[in-house]
Amino acid sequence: MPTKKNDYELPVTQDKRSRLKWFGIAVLSAIVVISAFISFIHIKNEEVGLTKRLEKQQTLLASARLESINNWLQAMVEQGDRLINADLFRLFASEVDLLGENIGSLYAEEATQADDSSLAQQLPMMRNLLEEFSSYAGFSDGRIINRFGQTYIATNANVTALTQEQLNMVNDVLKNPTVHFSTVRNSSNGLVFDMFLPIFPPEFEGEYTKPISVLMLSKLASGKITEIISSSPLATQGNTTHLIQKQNGTLQDILPWKPEGIAAVPPSFGKIDADILPFSLRATLNTTAKGYSYGIKVPNIDWWVIEEIDYNVARAELTDTIQTTIVIALLTIGAFTLFLFLFWWLLVSQDNKKIANNFRELAMTIKEQKMFLDSINDTIPDYIALKDNNGIYQYVNPAFAKAVGRNVEDMNGLDDTAIFGYATANRLASSDQLVNMSEQPITITEKIFLQSQRYIMQISKAPFFDGEGKLNGIVSVFRDITSAVEAEEQRKLAEQQTITALASTIEHIDPYLGGHTRMLESLSIELARSLNMSDAEVSTIEAAANLSQIGKLFVPREILLKPGALTPEEKIEMEKHALHAKEVLGNIDFGLPVVETVTQMNEKMDGSGYPEHLKGNDIIPPAKLLGLTNTFCALIRPRAYRPALSVAKSLDILKEMENFYDPEMIAALERLLTTRFGEDFIEGVSAPQQTVAL
Repeated sequence: MPTKKNDYELPVTQDKRSRLKWFGIAVLSAIVVISAFISFIHIKNEEVGLTKRLEKQQTLLASARLESINNWLQAMVEQGDRLINADLFRLFASEVDLLGENIGSLYAEEATQADDSSLAQQLPMMRNLLEEFSSYAGFSDGRIINRFGQTYIATNANVTALTQEQLNMVNDVLKNPTVHFSTVRNSSNGLVFDMFLPIFPPEFEGEYTKPISVLMLSKLASGKITEIISSSPLATQGNTTHLIQKQNGTLQDILPWKPEGIAAVPPSFGKIDADILPFSLRATLNTTAKGYSYGIKVPNIDWWVIEEIDYNVARAELTDTIQTTIVIALLTIGAFTLFLFLFWWLLVSQDNKKIANNFRELAMTIKEQKMFLDSINDTIPDYIALKDNNGIYQYVNPAFAKAVGRNVEDMNGLDDTAIFGYATANRLASSDQLVNMSEQPITITEKIFLQSQRYIMQISKAPFFDGEGKLNGIVSVFRDITSAVEAEEQRKLAEQQTITALASTIEHIDPYLGGHTRMLESLSIELARSLNMSDAEVSTIEAAANLSQIGKLFVPREILLKPGALTPEEKIEMEKHALHAKEVLGNIDFGLPVVETVTQMNEKMDGSGYPEHLKGNDIIPPAKLLGLTNTFCALIRPRAYRPALSVAKSLDILKEMENFYDPEMIAALERLLTTRFGEDFIEGVSAPQQTVAL
């Protein structure tokens, strides 16, 4: 028998090992595929991230250098403006303009006439002023040119003829009288470019007038351009900045630090036809190699600031990342291979006893952890429970079982209907459904009955996932907040009773206010709800309506009950009731803008109200509404100085006060009075009106 047993187990063991071997090969193959896929995705994401970082960096660098160039050019323009706006130069240019093309007589006069006021004798002074300005402002050369392209004042004694580009710039300024800049050119002193500004006649006051001359100022640009496009601490290693200009449709690279100064851009770079050269991979400016570049045009001049970085330099970090990712992938595959081998070796080894001991120790550890967690749950006063997807309780802690009046073992297998009753179970099921759909935790507040005693519970529910990440139930934590809620309700009740007592005190002082507060409260709440105001605003209006007249406690009784019109002094004293109310209520924490509403309810939309003469949207909505309903309730009830008015007459008066009150609220009030509530309200105030009238 033993022999047969061994013969029977041997093939079974070999078959098991074979299955394990093929299973290991399959798992290893899957790991290789997954590692390759993850590595590919990671490298791709790194490449995209690198491109975005380069684009953002080059955009920031180009924008910063563009701002520096703009500031430099703007400073030049501001310097030139001081000269062209000088009345002396404008007057001289205007007189020269009268000579037309014949400016030769200007120099003839210089040689023959002795009149100090002649143009010829003014010419040396004007030339000296231009020389002093050019020297002070840092310009290498300056000249003033008439409408015919003739130079009649120049800082350089050896005046050269204007180039074709300069003549074109002069004509452009005469046609479009704004600042113009030429392209950069080489000179014996380095790179130079020109600024052209229009000179207007003295009578020019801002309306369109054609310029009579053009101021041309030449600026040495080598040092400033080198400073602007030099390396920035924000730039990545290998990033270079280029200042490109377009001359006669040809792109030129401005290189002030090189002997040639200006170099043609290789055709492989392409053309620039817009103000923005989008970030892209393209040929570099100095070589045929590829690189990432971005460019932006300088306003008012054919210059582009271009940031570029060599392709290989930019991707050096990415290359390191690729190598690291591949190494990690290989190490991961190797680790899994080793793990699978060890796992296979353990399974087929003869050391089953040791493995069993390990599992036994693991079971003990799990048991200890469970006992530890159970001890914690047993001492927590909150009710903790776990329900499965069918709503059946799989676990409850002792506190929950004690509150229900059952044993923990009896609770398992029950549902909410068995524990709380049908109505409560339906409400709890709604929140369970929300957790299942959203797979997110929620917190609700519910009234429940346990052993015929009412509890107010704050219930936190969270989805419970199994080891595979599948939703497997709901964990609920019940916290008893009955005492806190009841205390808050008692506080609110005491607050409401205090408000009611204050309102009654006011109405006892002024008999004409009898019932006014209750009427104002009822009408204001309904109007607020018809306007879809928030619950907080409705609560604010309710409290403020009851306290709306509290400030009148401090108004002299003879003014409050005076039957005739108030004097200006009495009116001022009466209007102080709003400030009295603010002072009395200011130290009470309502948790709502009640004090502001009571204080602002006497303000008007046009600012004619009191106490602070607020207008329009400076008045909060609850105060706007309470001010309207307070006036309406006052109109339909008698006062010491007049009888009650009809509802229709009162509405007509309010419509005439659209500059005082919100027209939309007036219209809403009129609609409200046509509803069932409005009919009951009107019926309720009609009897008192008749009594007072009698």
